[in-house]
Amino acid sequence: MKKRFLYIASLCLSMTLFSGCKDYLEQAPLDAPATGQFFNNQTEMNVALNAIYKSAYWNTGNTPYQSMMDGWTDIALLRAVDLGEGNFDVFNAHPKNIWTFAYTTIQQANTMLQGMEVGKNNVPAATYNRLQAEARVLRAYAYFYLAFMFGDAPLITKPLLPTEFYSQTRASKADIIKFIYSELDAAAAVLAWTPSDFGRMSKAVALGFKARTALFNKEYQLAAETTKQIIDGAGLGLNPNFGNLFTRTGQTANAGKEIMYMILHSEADANSITYLPLGSISRAAGGQSGRFPQQRLVDMFEAKDGKRIDESTVYNPATPSKNRDLRLKYTVAIPGDTISMNLRTLVYDIYKNTTSFRNASGAWANATNADFDNAFGPAKSGVGLLHAKYTFTAEDAFTARVGFIMMRYAEILLMYAEAKIEQNQIDASVINALNLVRSRAGQPVVETAIRNDQAKLRQLVRRERVAELAMEGFRWFDIRRWDIADLVMPQQVMGVAKDPAKVPAIPTFKTNATYDLNSIPVYTGSESLRLVRENRFWYPKLNLLPVPQSERDINPSLTQNPGW
Repeated sequence: MKKRFLYIASLCLSMTLFSGCKDYLEQAPLDAPATGQFFNNQTEMNVALNAIYKSAYWNTGNTPYQSMMDGWTDIALLRAVDLGEGNFDVFNAHPKNIWTFAYTTIQQANTMLQGMEVGKNNVPAATYNRLQAEARVLRAYAYFYLAFMFGDAPLITKPLLPTEFYSQTRASKADIIKFIYSELDAAAAVLAWTPSDFGRMSKAVALGFKARTALFNKEYQLAAETTKQIIDGAGLGLNPNFGNLFTRTGQTANAGKEIMYMILHSEADANSITYLPLGSISRAAGGQSGRFPQQRLVDMFEAKDGKRIDESTVYNPATPSKNRDLRLKYTVAIPGDTISMNLRTLVYDIYKNTTSFRNASGAWANATNADFDNAFGPAKSGVGLLHAKYTFTAEDAFTARVGFIMMRYAEILLMYAEAKIEQNQIDASVINALNLVRSRAGQPVVETAIRNDQAKLRQLVRRERVAELAMEGFRWFDIRRWDIADLVMPQQVMGVAKDPAKVPAIPTFKTNATYDLNSIPVYTGSESLRLVRENRFWYPKLNLLPVPQSERDINPSLTQNPGW
């Protein structure tokens, strides 16, 4: 039986060898192996590749960075006021961390790609080419985040000499994207559709990153062509159960082969755990509830009849969980829902100091409810809602090993549909891609009346991206590439009703055509009835993160983004 390659024993060695690569601009990698002496055989190359995979897990407090990014947008929030408020500067830790994570991955990939040339004749050609291709995909992955979060950035393709560290300049975003394409094309030509071990890069993942880059860069024809290659050639499908994608058991089975790439955790390593569920789980269930959805996310899910809630005949704001797109229950926990988190099942309630818990025999009994009055809970610290994605996994939250998904087939289908719609190349394949995603969620197929309507289909696919991909790290990019960040970000963060007996009105989505197109709910008139958090702001400079000031301090050749 094959072991998951990311966690072979040599990983510990690889991380020790690369531990000096925290910041490529701050110091020479004095404790890294000399590239001309180390990679002499397949074992040594695998050690280096495993280190690159490990470095691509950009985590903070054992939590993937991408899982927090929606908290910087209009659909979620973090307990502490953070990037979403808009009031941060060039010293903020998040830009610094992302910059450092990206260049650590790039540095390790560069070291391997140059160093492995020494042992090329000692490794079968097919194996050598595969290892090289995987490293190139991981390097392109890091450059993707630099291009779309910072714009221009140093384009470094080989290990730097100490004399080169402090003179790097920023390449244009366009040049970085060209480099990403060339790297992913070269890798895709080598890699198989199905990797030899779950967790490795594959042809499908390489093309998926290329398609994501093209879509975010508004190169719609390229995005459509690339996703079509995956749809036609990779043999992937959808897991029939949406909720299973975000549980450890469901990920292990990977029904439909939907999960293409995710961060893995291994039983073989006691330290290979994630606090992704713990940070969002109900206080009553023993979690830390430090990340929360906003009401806006809840209200962007359709009703069961396939209509937005302001247009539906089956939606009732007094019972918001009923008659809804089933993805809502696996994405957001709403007061009144029965939830299973951290091996406990209870009725989620923020309005009373007790709630119902199910005991081991299956009987229900009332007990103290920490979600009601805990100072850090969802009522006092959030806006009354909880994340359901990644929290319904049947694991102890302190030792969870549920993986965070970085790419799955549903995203491929939605990218294909969006790219074709943006070009007004609407045909049966577009409708089929949308219907596959919607049908899995139990939603009606695309209405016949809008199947040739570009504006209505654009509205639909944008709403689908929210319902399908919320909390997976895409919203930060989506609101910028759709040019709606200036509309959705300046707001007061809204939540559920303060008093369940005083139900707020259904928000309006039709303030103007752009609000309608992007299904942006507005809560004018109901603010006093809702739990609220901070006011958020927007400035044009927020389209890009600032280059960390600490990097510019040690390298004056680095320019700054506009407005910072």
